[in-house]
Order: sequence, then structure tokens, then C-alpha cells
Amino acid sequence: MQENKKKQILLVGNPNVGKSTVFNTLCNKKQKTGNYAGVTVASHSGHYNYKSEVVEVIDLPGSYSIYPSSEDEAIFSKFLIEEQQNYAGVIYILEALSLKRGLLLFQQIQDLGIPMILVVNQIDQAERRGITIDMEKLSRSLGITVIQTNAKEEIGIDNLKEAVFKNNFVKSDRISFDIPSEHKDFIQKVAAHHGMDNEYKAWIDLSLGKEPERIQSAMELMNEPDAKSLVPKRLQVQETVRRYQTVDRILADVISKKPQFKELLTEKLDRVLVHKFWGYVVFMLILLIIFQSVFFLAEYPMNWIDEFFAWLSAFSAEHLPEGPINSLVSNGIVPGVGGIVIFAPQIGILLYFLYLLEDSGYMARVVFLMDRLLRPFGLNGKSIVPLVSGTACAIPAVISTRNIENVKERLLTILVTPFMTCSARLPVYSIIIGLIISDGTFLGIKYRALVLMSMYLLGFVVALLSAAILKRFIKNQGKTYLVMDLPTYKKPLFGYDFKMVLGKVWDFITGAGKIIFIVSIIIWFPELFRPETESR
Repeated sequence: MQENKKKQILLVGNPNVGKSTVFNTLCNKKQKTGNYAGVTVASHSGHYNYKSEVVEVIDLPGSYSIYPSSEDEAIFSKFLIEEQQNYAGVIYILEALSLKRGLLLFQQIQDLGIPMILVVNQIDQAERRGITIDMEKLSRSLGITVIQTNAKEEIGIDNLKEAVFKNNFVKSDRISFDIPSEHKDFIQKVAAHHGMDNEYKAWIDLSLGKEPERIQSAMELMNEPDAKSLVPKRLQVQETVRRYQTVDRILADVISKKPQFKELLTEKLDRVLVHKFWGYVVFMLILLIIFQSVFFLAEYPMNWIDEFFAWLSAFSAEHLPEGPINSLVSNGIVPGVGGIVIFAPQIGILLYFLYLLEDSGYMARVVFLMDRLLRPFGLNGKSIVPLVSGTACAIPAVISTRNIENVKERLLTILVTPFMTCSARLPVYSIIIGLIISDGTFLGIKYRALVLMSMYLLGFVVALLSAAILKRFIKNQGKTYLVMDLPTYKKPLFGYDFKMVLGKVWDFITGAGKIIFIVSIIIWFPELFRPETESR
């Protein structure tokens, strides 16, 4: 029997263009997709079978340029350039509403001579805004195969698989970037000196500042007159300006927009949701609704779980033979496991709301909004993503800080994120609140929900105060600014997010259940040898 052929491809594009959604659809995996930059913090891989071929798909972190400004982008650039001989080609995901922004990175990869297929995703969003994209002209202008998709609705995915199967990756023979004349001779000398068949690769080395000593010696050897003009950052700026000029000329002939198109819901909502006052009010109200739901919606399933484990404990006590095993199961294991499972509804509801906020596009607004608040404490708007994610679990929240470019701000975020109330503390808080706080309401809101929200806010305040103290002891690596593109609001994938929540809750139960099982035995063991007179 003949084995299926195997092919490796890369998924590449800017943040928040639907890369992870395409990856999930292709590979039928459950990687969480969000609607703010930096969800994919490292490369992810998956497989799919199509006809006689097994295709390995590697989803690289989103990047705006080949020149890295964060650890995410460094992972992307290193893998893309250094592993070129190992993959068949790149599927470049371009968002229909952000063609200009996305074509900068596209042209850089194309000029490196890497074979590509271009996917224009979320085409439905452009149509709603009255934007028409001439795909044939775009394909001719860029010299590449263009496929239209709507990954969330699985539209165009079969066409993409067919294009990969037929190896419709296009390797460009021309360089769209016109190297500045004042550097052209030197770039040609460097390329020839190092045996490079692509002048743009030599430009990339200089712009990235790779092996500065070797480059400096080459400059002296070649009598380069203007060494100061070869400062890496200056070269990057030169390239960016020239590339955008080229992109503008291309898009002028490709995009048409209906005149007097009415304002969309996104623009109307943003007048309130990113307002310098009402934006914070709305965010606080959303948090209050979430915490109210944690208690109100979870009350019934928690009672059912409590009754079930009480019945199970009584059942095992009645039907198991008398002795240590009966006592262990009835008084140790069952109550111990029940004590952790009973809080699964509260954890699940909290995670579900967080996923919906990410999926809808609101979390990106929170990043933009909170930048004003977090700056005085040495953090930036992107720090809010790990801080909010820390309410679910601190470990993935700390990992997500890789998207923060500034080293000081990233380190501060890592150090203060554990102060946020994570889901592991939620059962403890719930027990304390349930014992101390009455079940009354204020303006229809449960006292317990208000107290829970105040405990979360206390963790946030402590995190900010800690950051304010720590920033005085950590040296700054330069001032940074938050630059981001706010996505349009999208309808969340309610069913998909629910499946994600079930998986996370199950991981929580099984992970905690192992510890609970051991602790239950440890706690129960002394009970086995306690004298009967002590119980009086």
C-alpha cells in the first residue's frame, strides 16, 4: 500500500486577519481564536488529509513586517527565513478590509523569493461596507494566485486545499522593492560577497542589523563612503515608505467603494465603547454582568451537582462493604471530587464570557481603552490582555505577554499578572462569600456578585500598585506607543466558544482532580485511626 505524500506549508499574515480560524478549519483543531493582536503566541502545527496527500500546517504568530518588534514577530521572522528549505510554500492571509496594511508584509515575503498563495479572507465584511475588490486585477498586479474565503463559514476552504494539492504556490522572479540608489551599489557588493542570488536578502540582513561586525568589515573592505546612512532603523523606514507608495498605486486600480455609504454599526458603537469616560463605564457594567451571571446562572447546576455527590456518597456508604475502602470512597474521594466539580459552572460561565468578548472584537477596544489607564503604572494597553486572561489562568496569561514589544513593560506585566484572581481561587472566594455574605440584592444585583467583583477589582488594584513600585527598579528600554488596528465587530461563534469552554473546564477538573484525589486520601487517613471517644 502506497503511503500518502507529506507536505509542509506555513500560515502567515498580520494579527487578527483570521489565520487561526483558517488553521482550525483546515486541521479541525480547537486552537482558540480571538479578535485582538497576539492570540497566537508561538507557532502551532496541525495536519489534514486531502486526496493522496498529508499536509502539515504551521500557524506562525501574526506580524506586520519582516522586521520583528516583539518576541512573537521574532519567532515569525526566524522561522520564515531560516526554515525556507523545509516548507513547500506560504499561504498568506490578507483581510479584505486591510489590504494596504497586509500587502506590506506580503511584498516583503514575495521579494524573498518564497512561493506563496494569497488568501483574501473576510470578504463579506468588505461587501457590507460597500467595498468591491477586483480579484482578477489584484492577482495580475501581484503576480499570484488569489483565493477568496470566509473561514468562519468555511467558504473557500475546499478551493484552498485544492490549490495546495496542485502546488499553485507562485515564486516571484522580480523584486517589487526598488532599493534606494544611494545604497544600491553597496547592496549588490554585499550580495556578491556573500554569494546571495537575491539582493533583497542582503538588504534584509543590513536592515535587521545581522552580524554587524561582519557587515562593518565588509563596508571597510568595499570603501563604503556613507556608513551612517546604513543604520538599520533608517533602512527599515525607507523601505516601508517606498512599499506603501507601491501598494497605493496597486490598490487605486483594484478597490472601488460605493459613494455615500452609510455608517456601520462598528463606528456607531465605538463612539461609546472607546469614549474616554463612557468607555470605562460600559466596561465596568460588562464586568458586573459577568460576575452577576457567575452566581445567578451557576446557582442551579451547582445545586444539582451538590445533590448528586451527596447521593453518590450515601449510595457508596450503603452498598460498599464496611471497612476502610467504604470510608475512603464515601468520606474522602467522593466529597473531595465533588468539592471541586461543584465550582465548574462558575468557572465555565466566566470563561465563556471572556471568549465571547474576544470573539466579538470588544477585547481590542479594551486594549485601546486601558492604554490610557495603564501607562502611568509602567504598563501599556496590551498588558490588559494578560491581566484579564489571568482571571482564567495565570500560566497562559503570562505566556501571552510575548506580544508586548517593550521589555520593561513585558516584564512588569509578567510580575504582576499573578495578583489577578484566577479560576483556581474562584472556588475559595465562592465559599467565603457564600458563608459570609447574605443572599440579598441591591438594585436587582446580588450582594455576592458585587463582593466577587470587588475582590477581582482588588486584585487588579494590587497589580497596578505593584507595577508602579516595580517600574522604579527596572530600567527602561525606550518609550513605546500603542499602535493597533481596531477590528470590526463580529458575531461570536457561540457554539464553538461553548466547546472551548467545555474543554477548558474538563482540563481544570481533571488537573485539579488528581491533586484532590491525593489530598482526600491524606486528609481521610488520620480519620481511619481516630479513637471513637474523640468524636464525642
